[in-house]
Amino acid sequence: MTSFDDLDREMERLKAMSGGGSSLEPVLRGFHDANFQACVQQFAAERASAFQATCPDGSQPLIWTEYHKEYREMFESHLQTILHALDMTEDSFHELCGYIQEIEENLGDDSENLYGYIKAITSSEEYDSFLQLMFGEVQRQQQEAGVRQGRAVKAEPKACMEGQTQEIQVLVPEGMGPGQLLAVDYLGQRYELYIPEGYGAGMTFCASIAIHS
Repeated sequence: MTSFDDLDREMERLKAMSGGGSSLEPVLRGFHDANFQACVQQFAAERASAFQATCPDGSQPLIWTEYHKEYREMFESHLQTILHALDMTEDSFHELCGYIQEIEENLGDDSENLYGYIKAITSSEEYDSFLQLMFGEVQRQQQEAGVRQGRAVKAEPKACMEGQTQEIQVLVPEGMGPGQLLAVDYLGQRYELYIPEGYGAGMTFCASIAIHS
């Protein structure tokens, strides 16, 4: 176990690297690195098509959770890269965080803002945040496609999507048929659609929905 003196010296070393800020700042900066952010963008762009799926009754494709697992693993791998660059191991990092937690709990000193940094560093673990990232990438790609086809002129994706309509393909689930109201999730929004006449379970119908920002 690392001594308190050694942990104090480690904190001071990291604080010096952050310009006098929190000793956790150098770790967080590693996640803001431009090259890593480019990798995150590429990850989302390559998988966005899977997140255009319509989800009846709150169900979600299994591939979404598989992609989230890959996303978490990418962040975990990058954390190892950051720690290596800081001449730290995962064990020493966890030990330092535990020491900072003791300081905050026993001395009431929260100048390190441990929980704020840990929440930021571990944000990739949150599934809902991951979905918002992917839905945002879908909208960005749809807006870019609209620009190429001359349908949109504004630069902001949300501004372009607001007030517009989108045609989606909806699969009628088992046990449902014409005239019934079907709840469908699309890009994180809930829509209630009536199943048209002539469409039964296993058939797909086209519906026009208003896109929300």
